[in-house]
Amino acid sequence: MDHKELWQTGRHDMARPENWPRTILHVDLDAFYTSVHQRDDPKLRGVPVVVAGRSRRAVVMGSSYEARAYGVRSAMPLHEAVQLYPQLTVIAPDSARYRDASRLVHQIFRRFTSPELVEGIALDEAYLDVTARTRHGTSTADEVARRIKFQIHTEVGLTASVGAATSKLVAKVASGTRKPDGLVLVPPGTEADFLAPLPIGVIPGLGPKTEDRLHSMGLRTVGALAAYETQRLVQVLGTNGAVLQRLAQGRDRQPVDGSRPAKTISAETTFDNDVSDRVMLEEALRDLTDRVTERLRTDGVRARTVYVKLKLPDFRLVSRQVSRTSPTDDVETIFRAARSALEKSHVESRPVRLIGVGLSGLEHPEPDLQLTLFD
Repeated sequence: MDHKELWQTGRHDMARPENWPRTILHVDLDAFYTSVHQRDDPKLRGVPVVVAGRSRRAVVMGSSYEARAYGVRSAMPLHEAVQLYPQLTVIAPDSARYRDASRLVHQIFRRFTSPELVEGIALDEAYLDVTARTRHGTSTADEVARRIKFQIHTEVGLTASVGAATSKLVAKVASGTRKPDGLVLVPPGTEADFLAPLPIGVIPGLGPKTEDRLHSMGLRTVGALAAYETQRLVQVLGTNGAVLQRLAQGRDRQPVDGSRPAKTISAETTFDNDVSDRVMLEEALRDLTDRVTERLRTDGVRARTVYVKLKLPDFRLVSRQVSRTSPTDDVETIFRAARSALEKSHVESRPVRLIGVGLSGLEHPEPDLQLTLFD
């Protein structure tokens, strides 16, 4: 995209309110994994590229926008991706390179707000509370977002899509409505109108089973969910029905909080087709282990417990965990524990719809006061 077009924004960007009650940004780096490789290797620019393991049974970890034009997506088995586009360029994951890029981006974030108001969700995604810069009229939401995008582009060589709103929920949805390289602002009081025409699947955390149930009730847009009879929603979905409706109405007061270490770090992938092949499951497990370990090291913590989550075709969840006596951030150790947890699940050859890897029991390492012979 031409750099002059970098600041194209969504339909709410014309309003420039000064004193927003809260200004939350959701920053999402575009096609992060492949973009890092395309940035560093000019021969990859404009080429359909995926990041995946070396095995033919590997799962796509990330796909470039050029690859997506052929239907290639993240979480797709690599052999299916190659069938869609046989000339696909496959790049092996490079964890160190991704961590370095993420670290530089987070350094930029901290120029605009305090560290405890930067909440990293993944290497390529974060929330920022920049209310202090916008509340007194010294900057507007779009000015702050534009400067962050500009500095990411010029200093790190990547593009980002940014949503700005009064809540984390609306900011996240906004950032995804105009990708890549987008900027969408949703001023105070327009949250419900912004969300109303969007499909209900944009609500973060809304699972496929719940989405299917809402569809069966005739609810396909966020606006329809927001206006539905609350009592009926609760009857069908329990208390989650009322929670979902509040979110659909744009009511979300969850704070941005980067001051506390995460209690868990997790990543998961949903297969396009149910997978029963053990080798393919382990390839997906390897990709997910790489991702959670990258986040673990970025946060400067280690984990005691590794767990694996599996969703079967009937949507039943199976979860098993392996705990260690001492915390670790070693990717091979974590992968062995994840593979052991997979074996404990006893799914054998049963098809799997979703697989996830999580880390808990997170601890900051104690400083080494003296190196021992074994160190």
